[in-house]
Amino acid sequence: VEVFKVARAHGLKTSYVSNGNGTPEVLDYLRPWLDLYKVDLKGFNDKNYRKLGGQLQAVLETIQLLVQKGFWVELVTLIVPGFNDSDEELRAIARFLAGVSRDIPWHVTAFHPDYKMTDREWTPAQTLLRAVEIGKTEGLNFVYAGNVPGRVGTLENTYCPSCKTLLIERIGFQVLANRLGPDGTCPTCTTRIPGVWS
Repeated sequence: VEVFKVARAHGLKTSYVSNGNGTPEVLDYLRPWLDLYKVDLKGFNDKNYRKLGGQLQAVLETIQLLVQKGFWVELVTLIVPGFNDSDEELRAIARFLAGVSRDIPWHVTAFHPDYKMTDREWTPAQTLLRAVEIGKTEGLNFVYAGNVPGRVGTLENTYCPSCKTLLIERIGFQVLANRLGPDGTCPTCTTRIPGVWS
């Protein structure tokens, strides 16, 4: 927390990247110092979660608590072939997130074989496109594909959920254009876009 305090004193935004295990007490302690809380949601299968040393239900409860406590929350799911890439699992994730808030950004990212996990292939871009489509079909307003810059078309960009105006154009980690108003509104229809903009 000391680092967050110093960052805030210097006008910086703060973020916390988490595996999603957080007690209500920890979240209350962190809340005054964070602008963004990112959770890595590994999948929607408790058996697989336990193989990784976690429990799915605890992570789902943390996500719900984060939104209830007013954190700006973004979710990332690394899509691993043969582990969490079925339509059923992706749909379950998207349905859960939309049930918490349709405005939670869900980033579906490509796995690439590295270090101690070289027994799987890269996640095909087509799988990410399918995951994005599932997320949108389940009602999420902001679904992004990542880890394959330039290979997923416009799925790195942010669009207004009301009028579909292109708001933020990206490739990889680079922002090419930001058309949001200073107060985080769409310049075309003035819809307020959820997020941390100032």
